[in-house]
Amino acid sequence: MNTVPDHVLMARDLTMPIPTADWPDGAALAPMSAADAPAIHRLLQRAYANGFGSVLPDWLDWWEGLRGDSEFDKHLCFVASAGDEITGFCVCWTSSFVKDLVVAPDWQGRGVGTALLATAMAALEARGAVEVRLKVQAGNAGASRLYERMGFVAVGKG
Repeated sequence: MNTVPDHVLMARDLTMPIPTADWPDGAALAPMSAADAPAIHRLLQRAYANGFGSVLPDWLDWWEGLRGDSEFDKHLCFVASAGDEITGFCVCWTSSFVKDLVVAPDWQGRGVGTALLATAMAALEARGAVEVRLKVQAGNAGASRLYERMGFVAVGKG
C-alpha cells in the first residue's frame, strides 16, 4: 500500500507582506485574452507532461470547462509573455485557491513563476482574501521550493 500522499496542501497568510512582482528581463504581465487559450493550453500540456498535473486533451474543452466553472473570474487569470510567446500562466479560483501555475521550460528558474504568484497573491489580497491555498504534487521539488520561498507552508496532505 502506498502511504506517500499524491499532493501536499499548502497555504499562505495574505496579511503578511507580499513580495513585489519583479519580472525578469524580456518577460511581462500581459492581459488574458480568449485568443490566448490555445497557446496557454499547449503550455499546460507541456508543463504537465512530467506527471505533475493534468489538463484536458482538447484546448476548447479545457477552455470551456475553465470559463464555465463557478469559481472562474477572468481577473484571476495571469499571463506572462515575452513578445508573442506565452512564458507562464497562473489561474486562481475565487475561493483564493491557485488552480494552475505553469512556466515554460525555457523560462523556469528566471523569476516568471515568482512574479506570477506575487501578482496572483496581490490580486487575491486586494479582493479581501486573508489566505491563499494550493496543492502541489508531493514529488515536485521545484514547485515546492518556489512556494516555500513565497511563504507557503504545508497544512495537509491529499
